[in-house]
Amino acid sequence: MKQQVNLYTAELRPRKQRLKASTLLILLALVVLATAVFRGLGYWQNQKLEQQVAQVERQNSQLRDANEAMARQIDARKPDPELEKALQRVTDTLSRRQRLLQQVENLATNNHSGFSSRMAALARQVPGELWLTGLTLQSSPERLRLTGRTRSPERVPLYLEQLGSEPIFAGQTFQDFELNRPDDEDEERGDWVQFRVATEPGAEESDE
Repeated sequence: MKQQVNLYTAELRPRKQRLKASTLLILLALVVLATAVFRGLGYWQNQKLEQQVAQVERQNSQLRDANEAMARQIDARKPDPELEKALQRVTDTLSRRQRLLQQVENLATNNHSGFSSRMAALARQVPGELWLTGLTLQSSPERLRLTGRTRSPERVPLYLEQLGSEPIFAGQTFQDFELNRPDDEDEERGDWVQFRVATEPGAEESDE
């Protein structure tokens, strides 16, 4: 006689648990809250990054402005070559006239044979871009000899013409006139021109 015993009782079977509506709502609320928190955190981080980007852009803009301002200041301080040349020409002219006027003052004390008047006239009429390197004045017989250099040869006749307008040189003529390039290798060939003028031909430097 066989007898079957069922050991798989109802207590051992898995029970199906159903979620209550309240529990489901709580879980849903937690999910929504977590999503909102993550979104809020992401938004806050984005805002933070945007603020940092804006700050960096402002700093870059300030640096660009400062750089441009410094560049303008540097450009303003750069010397103008043409202005420097003009200033040098004026300085040279003033220096030449000052030296001549100093000689005039030295001679004016005694006024030897009208030398001071002639020196004053020479100093007044020196044009720009012309340098006197030698001067001979002789009273008996009356002689005048000038040597110098220039980068503009046309300045020499202009200087002589201006001297002729001075009363002290009225009636005097320059019979000796010479222009040449310097032979000294240290001189800039093709740039400087030496000149010599005298009231008598062949006036020697020993007369100085």
